[in-house]
Amino acid sequence: MTARQDFDDNWGKLRQFGAALSRFLSPAHKRQLYWVSIWACGLSALEMLVAATVIPYVACLNEQCPVLIESTLQRLGWSVIPTLSLGLFLLICVKLMVQAGLAWRGARFNQQVQRYTVSRLLEGYLHLDWMGFRSESRTHYFRRCAATAVDAAYVSQQCVTMISSSLMLVFLSALMLWQYPLASVLLALGFLLLNTLTHRLLSRGQKQASHAREAALQRWNTSMAEAFASFREIRVYHLEPFFLRHIDHSLKALAAANVRLTVFPTLPRLVLDFAVLGILLLVVSLWMLMGRPLNLLLPQLIFYAVVARALLPAMMSVLGTRTALFGAVYNIELVLGELERAAAGYTQRVGITAQAADTPTFTLERVTFRHGPQLPTVLDEATLHIAHPSWVAIVGPSGTGKSTLMELLCGIHQPQSGNVRHAWPEGSSPTIAYIPQHVALLDDSIEQNVVFGFDDGDGERVDTALRQAGLEEVVARLAGGRHAAAGADGARLSGGERQRLALARALYRRPDLLLLDEATSGLDEASETRLLSRLRSDCPAMSVVYITHRSSNLRFADRTVRLQNGVLEDLAVNAE
Repeated sequence: MTARQDFDDNWGKLRQFGAALSRFLSPAHKRQLYWVSIWACGLSALEMLVAATVIPYVACLNEQCPVLIESTLQRLGWSVIPTLSLGLFLLICVKLMVQAGLAWRGARFNQQVQRYTVSRLLEGYLHLDWMGFRSESRTHYFRRCAATAVDAAYVSQQCVTMISSSLMLVFLSALMLWQYPLASVLLALGFLLLNTLTHRLLSRGQKQASHAREAALQRWNTSMAEAFASFREIRVYHLEPFFLRHIDHSLKALAAANVRLTVFPTLPRLVLDFAVLGILLLVVSLWMLMGRPLNLLLPQLIFYAVVARALLPAMMSVLGTRTALFGAVYNIELVLGELERAAAGYTQRVGITAQAADTPTFTLERVTFRHGPQLPTVLDEATLHIAHPSWVAIVGPSGTGKSTLMELLCGIHQPQSGNVRHAWPEGSSPTIAYIPQHVALLDDSIEQNVVFGFDDGDGERVDTALRQAGLEEVVARLAGGRHAAAGADGARLSGGERQRLALARALYRRPDLLLLDEATSGLDEASETRLLSRLRSDCPAMSVVYITHRSSNLRFADRTVRLQNGVLEDLAVNAE
C-alpha cells in the first residue's frame, strides 16, 4: 500500500466515522461535545504554558536567567526564584483544575450518551408490534441494550480523549518546533512512521478481534440464557457437563478476542517508550563525547522530560483511540440499524379504537390472520360477536390459534383482512386485561407485582384483587404479607400461585374485558372451579373470554366457541 493509498484509506474511514457519529449523537449531545472540546483546548494551552515556563525557570535555577525576566522582576522588587516558583505552582494548579473539570465533563457526557442510547433503543424495542418483536430473540434485545449500545455510547468518551490528545499533540509540537526545530521534525517523522506501522500491522487484527468479540459475546449470552431457562431439565437429565462445555467454548473465544484487544493497543506505547529513552541516552552520550559540560544540557533535558511526559501519552492516545474509533463504527452502525428497524415497526399504542354505540360489544368480523406470508392461515374469515357483559369459553385442539384469537381481541395483532371492533358507550375505550400463558413477574414485592405500574398503589384495592384471585390465605402466611418479595420471576411462588398473582394484577385494573389464555392451567380442578365461580359472582359487570381444556369449567360460560381449521363455531349457549 502506497502512502497515497494509506492516506485515502484513513480519510475514507474518518469520513465514515464522522457520518456515523453525526447520525448517532443527538443535537444536544453535539453541543455538549463542542463545549467539552473547548475545555480540551484550554487544557492543551495550559499544558503548553507549563512546558514553556519550565525553560526560563530551569535557566534561572542554573544562574542563566533571561535578561528580560530578571530585569522585569527586579523593577517590580520581586525575587526571581520565589516569584517564578510561585507562578509555576499556580499555573500547574490551574492546569490540574481544568484537567479535573475536563475529566468530569467527559465522564458525564459519556454517561448521558450511554443512558440516552440505551433508553432510545429500549423504547424502540418496547414499541415494536408483536410480529416485529418476535423476529429476534429476547437475548438479542438484551445484548443490544446491555452491551452493544453501551459500547457504541463509549465512543463519546473516546471522542473527548481523541480531541484532547490531538490538541495536546498540536500545542506541544508547536512549542517544540519553536524551541528545537530539528528535533521536532525528527519526532514528527518518527510519529508518522509509527502511525503507519500501527495502522498496517494492528488495525486489521483489532477489527477482526472486535468482530470475534461481538460474536463470542452473543454466543455466550445466548448459552447462559438457555442454561438458566433449562435449569430443571438440566438437573433431571444430568446435562451439567454438556452445558458447561458449551458455555466454556464461548468463553474461550471471548477470552482470546479480549486478549488481542487488550494487548494490541499497548504495543505502540512500548515502541514509543523505547524510542524516547533511546533518544535521551543518545543525546547525553553525544554531549559527553563532545566534551561539553552537562550543566548546559540540564535545561534542555528537563524541558524534554516535561514535554515528553505530556506528549508521549498524547501520541499513544491518538494512536490507540484512532483505531478504537474506527472500530466503534461497527457498533454505532449496529445500533443505528436497530433504531431504524424499531422505527419501521413502531406502534404507539397496542389496542383497538372503540366505536360509539349504545350496546357494548366486542366483535371480530370476517377476520383473516396468519403469522407470516409463507405460514398457514390461523383464522380464515372468522366472525365472533361478544355481548357485554358475558362469559365466552374458547375450546379447540392445541396449536389451532386460540392464543392468537386472544391477542387479536386485545390489539396485539392486526388482521390481514377483516375488522376487530369494540363498540362502547360514548366511544370511550373499554379497559382490557390480558393474561398470557406465561406471565413475567417482577423481582419485587407481591404488591408491586399486582400494581405493575398502573398507579402509585392502593393497598385496599390490592387486597381486593388478591382476595378475588384466591391469594388472601397465601399472602397472609408470608412474612410481610403483600410486601413480601415474590422473587425473580416469582421464584418463591408455586406455578398456581404465579398464575393467581397474574390474575390479581389483571383484576386490579378493574377491566371491562378479561382475557384468560389458559391462565388457570396450573390450578387443580377444584381450585380452578372455586376461582371461576368467585369471579363470576364478584365481577358481574365484567366480560370474560377464557381458553380451557377442562370440560367441567364450560358451565361458567354463556357461550362455548370452538376454533378449528381457522373457523369459529358456536357449540352451545349455556344456561346459567
